[in-house]
Amino acid sequence: MFGLLRHLFKFQFLFVVAAVLGGIYHTEIRQFLRRQTDNYLDQAGQEASIPLAFQAADDVGTLFTPAELAKFNGEEEGRPLYLALLGSVFDVSRGIKHYGSGCSYNFFVGRDASVSFISGDFETYDPETADDVLTLKPDDLIGLAGWRDFYQKDYVYKGRVIGRFYDEKGALTTYHHKFLQLLEQARDAKRQVEELRARYPGCNIEWSEERGTRVWCTTTSGDGKERSWIGYPRKLYSRGNKSFQCACVPDAELDEIDAGGKVARGDAMLKPYDNCEPQARECFYRV
Repeated sequence: MFGLLRHLFKFQFLFVVAAVLGGIYHTEIRQFLRRQTDNYLDQAGQEASIPLAFQAADDVGTLFTPAELAKFNGEEEGRPLYLALLGSVFDVSRGIKHYGSGCSYNFFVGRDASVSFISGDFETYDPETADDVLTLKPDDLIGLAGWRDFYQKDYVYKGRVIGRFYDEKGALTTYHHKFLQLLEQARDAKRQVEELRARYPGCNIEWSEERGTRVWCTTTSGDGKERSWIGYPRKLYSRGNKSFQCACVPDAELDEIDAGGKVARGDAMLKPYDNCEPQARECFYRV
């Protein structure tokens, strides 16, 4: 299982490495931006309460400073192995063959490296950014929530880290509330896209070096179930994502979608393909 997950991490990392290489960040700048962001979130938190759709166990458990958590990194014989995710601490000692010193996932032990669960970067740890998840994509926030549920189910919950997600009393910080708000928005957007995918089935897709990516619709494209109409390819976007999926749209709805170049449905959006005729059964594009 963990071998497969490592390959998935590497696969995700290929998509984010270009963005990382796009800029050089200095510690002083990061510290300044973090202070400004935290101040802004604290002010925002005074103005409105945010409903909690995802939260840690009611039991606060032990409160750790980052320095205290770092002692449980596997370097001292006989000490248990703890890792933190979204500020919650779990005992992963029973997974020592994965989390022990020199093992693949020892990078996560003794710290909160939530971002690396998405980026797949197991080499570089920066305490200023390692748990700063608010800039991640909506789908990535959902993924992190899933990882936390996994650890909650399979490992022993030990407590909370004092810092970005929890304060000195173990209460949720404004930053944590903001994360929960964005997570709920991400889940809403995902539900809306799933509803659209049910309404507008997916396209067939193939790639060739000569023509690039080809998308086209048939009476069985998407879920493979036979339907009475073929449809026309359109790009389907969701909140916060620049990437898109191909969806087949029936003839009766083309005018609405193509009027003005796009149609928005909640947090999802349908757009025509560039350089493709409105009623073409197939479209080509390059990325």
